[in-house]
Amino acid sequence: MAALVNSESRQAIQQFLGDNFTSLESLELVDDLLKEEERTHAQLEQEAAAASKTTQSLVAEASGVADSVHSKAMRLINVHSKVVGSTADESVSAWEFRDGTAVMELVSKLAAELQIYRRLRQAKEYIDEFIEIEKIAEQAAQNMAKSSQGVLSAYSASIALLSKHSNDSEVTDNISAQSLLEYIKHTVSSIWTDAETTAANSQSECLRKMGWPGKIDPPVAVLGEFGANFSMLASLDHITRDASEILLQSGVQLQSEDAPPLPLKHIARAVDIRMRYHFESARGTSRADKPEWWLSQVMNMVRSLVPLLELHLQSLYDRSALPPLDVRNEFIRLIQPIIQHKLAHDRSDYISNGLVIAHVSRELSEFEHTLQDVYFFDGPSVLDAFLADSDIFSAWVNAERKSAIDSYMETIADPGAFNQLYEDEVLDRDDPKPTQIAQNVVMLISDIAERYAVVPSCMQQLQFLSTTQFPVVIALVEDVEGEIDEFSRISLAFIRDASSTVSGSGANSPFAAQLRRLASWYQTVWYVEEAARDWNDSAIYVDMWAAVCRHARALGGDADPRDWRDECDDWSEKDRNVLDDCVTLETNEEWLDGGIWERTIKTLGELKQRILELMSRAINKDTVGQLRAYRKKANWASEGVGADADVEVSIELSGLLPELSHLVSMLSELLPFSGSAYLLRSLAAELDTFLVERVASAHQFNSSGGWQLAMDVSAISRVLRASAGSSALRGPSGQLLVKAVECARILSCSLDGEELPGDNDMALSLSEWAPAVLDAATDDKEAMLVLGKLGIRHLSIEKIRQLIKRRVDFAATFSSPEMF
Repeated sequence: MAALVNSESRQAIQQFLGDNFTSLESLELVDDLLKEEERTHAQLEQEAAAASKTTQSLVAEASGVADSVHSKAMRLINVHSKVVGSTADESVSAWEFRDGTAVMELVSKLAAELQIYRRLRQAKEYIDEFIEIEKIAEQAAQNMAKSSQGVLSAYSASIALLSKHSNDSEVTDNISAQSLLEYIKHTVSSIWTDAETTAANSQSECLRKMGWPGKIDPPVAVLGEFGANFSMLASLDHITRDASEILLQSGVQLQSEDAPPLPLKHIARAVDIRMRYHFESARGTSRADKPEWWLSQVMNMVRSLVPLLELHLQSLYDRSALPPLDVRNEFIRLIQPIIQHKLAHDRSDYISNGLVIAHVSRELSEFEHTLQDVYFFDGPSVLDAFLADSDIFSAWVNAERKSAIDSYMETIADPGAFNQLYEDEVLDRDDPKPTQIAQNVVMLISDIAERYAVVPSCMQQLQFLSTTQFPVVIALVEDVEGEIDEFSRISLAFIRDASSTVSGSGANSPFAAQLRRLASWYQTVWYVEEAARDWNDSAIYVDMWAAVCRHARALGGDADPRDWRDECDDWSEKDRNVLDDCVTLETNEEWLDGGIWERTIKTLGELKQRILELMSRAINKDTVGQLRAYRKKANWASEGVGADADVEVSIELSGLLPELSHLVSMLSELLPFSGSAYLLRSLAAELDTFLVERVASAHQFNSSGGWQLAMDVSAISRVLRASAGSSALRGPSGQLLVKAVECARILSCSLDGEELPGDNDMALSLSEWAPAVLDAATDDKEAMLVLGKLGIRHLSIEKIRQLIKRRVDFAATFSSPEMF
């Protein structure tokens, strides 16, 4: 009531009371005064009603007169225009009515009145439109919490009104029209915002009542309320999409053209709110190094909502007029920006600690695979977009490289870096025996590959391989080569001092220690080489090889896919498209047997062979060094040498044979069969040459001395054959030291068929076949045929003749100058 009495009315009432009621007795006159005032008020109302009727009548009459005057004035103006335009008589412009009033003066007055009329009419239209939009806004406000249809009807009406005034040509030149249009636009936006907010809040509240973010178990009433809000938002979205051209033309931006369906947007927004509260705040759960925390929460929220989406909301959406889509798939797509926002929030932490990116990428990959495998999501990859950030990718690569190199350097600096990790009994002889550094290298490369295996881009995987894995192998090769170079410089230390016993013998000798050192390098390189062969056949590296082959074919010409590392730093987006194109690789026989690790395997194989050659030189040098006394033996032609059939080997070999036996046994423990076989073949060839050139061809022999040589050669052969245990070391005739054996056969052959100790299987005595061989007239080929039947097939005819001449007993018997 107080609001209905203004300050002026209050003052008038006080004045009236002061004038008429000055004492208590005067209060008795109140009834009379009130009755008098009521009569006065009734009389005034009657007069006001009569005046209103009179006014309306006069207004109507004036309006009719005005219209009539307007019509007549317009006709006069037309006549005047025709008269003025048809004559040059200046007196015409002074044409006057009968009362002397000038025509043009009247016309001017009528024109002014007409202008006033038009303004009044526009003002009336403006007020009518304003009242209409106010009614629409009021309708929307009254129905906001009551009737969704009432709100939607008001919203549609506001858009229709907006369309009407947006197409009005007078808007651009009329300030009032412009103001009205702005007010209509404001009203449309307000109705949209209020309707969206109200329905979205109600929808979120229904989610809470249904038990979300836990397992959803909706009561029927709550589910119905949720569905009503869902449909309300869907209808609001549909109306807005249909009016998109009008809204765009009017400059009203309610939502973008590619905006998701409104009801699904607000369901996803509920996930976003919880994500930001728990994982993008100062709470303890907001940790960049724990992506599994927030990804598991997102997955739980998705898992709880999917049944609601599939069983209830899909049918509600299908009944709306919105474009058809899979509600579940679209909802999951709306989750992607939430994940991207979280990744952007932690970006600085990722860049400062690049190794965390590997963990994040692994968790993202597993998250996306779950969405794809369980919920059949076919949308874009967040992981791909995450790693497309060059700063993120560089931080990861640099951190991986630094971590790998630091780990390698720490291991190689250990004095036991090349120590074997396992006992010989644990692994088979033909299995590579890892050293600490070899296992470290293999584990580093395998672990790095396992981490970046989740990277979707093949080009980025190749950059990882080139930047983080190859440098580790290169560092190992360079370190082993450095050890080999240093070893080669001091290789003269292998020459034994026969008079020294300080250095020890057998397993305790410095020579054995150096062999074990060389073998550890061999095992290191071999272990990494075998691992590289396995890597070359694994799926991730096969895909990389296919990619670089595609790239080489795209380059054309003589491009070699094995040269990919030379240009990977300069790859562009065009190169990425080729490398990441997973089209099946066409058969290419030229590169069919290749692989991404091919050159690494070749380098390691060459390094392994270099170690074997160094070991071979060392072994041969040491063994031949121990034969110095044997080489200087000069009693091969003396009487009594080898007189008994059970004669022992030469005393000069008594020290070599145990060392040789231990050497061969040690090699079988230190190296695989192929490696030890290579070394023993080389040693056998070296001993064969030594016995032929430095012993058999350098001394005079009789048959007894020849038999002694045969016993020595046989003893050495037995040591090699027994230790090797394989025919792989034997010569073409099934024997070791084949040339030395043949030399011994010639030098131990009986002169005239006399009985000699041992078992000589030569069918002819020396005196029966040697003269013909020495005869210059004998054809060399025919001589070799005869000698072949006697078991001599590998010595040259010149060497055979030389050996025959070394037989002092034969020379004494056959002293023909033609022979000697």
